[in-house]
Amino acid sequence: MKRKQNLFIFTMLAYPVLHFLVFTVYVNYQTVVYSFQRWNVYTGKIDWVNFANYEKIFNLIGEDPVYRYAVQNTLLWIPLNVLVLLPLSVAIGYVLSQKIRFHSFYRAVFFLPTIISIVIMTMVFSFATSPIIGIVNPLLGWIGLEDWQRSWLGETGTALPTVFFFCVWAGIGFYATMIMGAIARIPQDIFEVGKLEGLSKKRELVQVIVPMIWPNISALILIGTSSAFTIFLQSKLLTGGGPNSTTNTVALQITVLIQKGDYGLASALGIVLILVGFGITYAVKYALDRKEVVEY
Repeated sequence: MKRKQNLFIFTMLAYPVLHFLVFTVYVNYQTVVYSFQRWNVYTGKIDWVNFANYEKIFNLIGEDPVYRYAVQNTLLWIPLNVLVLLPLSVAIGYVLSQKIRFHSFYRAVFFLPTIISIVIMTMVFSFATSPIIGIVNPLLGWIGLEDWQRSWLGETGTALPTVFFFCVWAGIGFYATMIMGAIARIPQDIFEVGKLEGLSKKRELVQVIVPMIWPNISALILIGTSSAFTIFLQSKLLTGGGPNSTTNTVALQITVLIQKGDYGLASALGIVLILVGFGITYAVKYALDRKEVVEY
């Protein structure tokens, strides 16, 4: 019986352990090795260059606007997720948890973007904001805002804010659903006491709900912070990183380097991204852990 139990445990753990060793340990080890090498994709020759790739990365960040935009935009995604997307999600999650009229329909509307392929979503969004076939500019003209009509994804001044708007629209459903689930677990007695004490909806949200779902909010803050360092598909599909690299990100730049066959430089940039991302995420986690959690 003991042998059968051990065999069952080994069988269940074999695949995840093997997957971890191959796709996490080995791949990351190879990435570190590649970052100290220079590849010639035409001859297949590999040269050890020590820290030359890292030195080149830091020089490019300081001198090349492509890399400067990549770093700047990647860091801007953190306040977008934490200071814009999350507060909006908390507010929407709170409103939809109040059982307002047609609340089930509103929930479906907000959650729908999270279950649709991002390729389809970016395609629809690109069509909607197109200056030729889109509906955004005609609507602006219909309400008398002709001066606001733009090539939203084609101009350097509006491309990045438009991509940010898409990310908020596409991500708010997931965040709001998590918030609604956390609110649903709060005992109803607490809300009854608040009503007896005359708490307004605003005070109920700020003084009761937010402290009680703080662990969930903290988790979403960490998700939003760490995910900023992996953003690339939105910019790639909507703008290709343009115009003039104004919507570029570090993760997108890594894919560009890989497509060019510059594996050493791509690996070095990836290692730098990992170290910076880990440092910022750990600092955020440390600050969040210092806040006292309300028990219920």
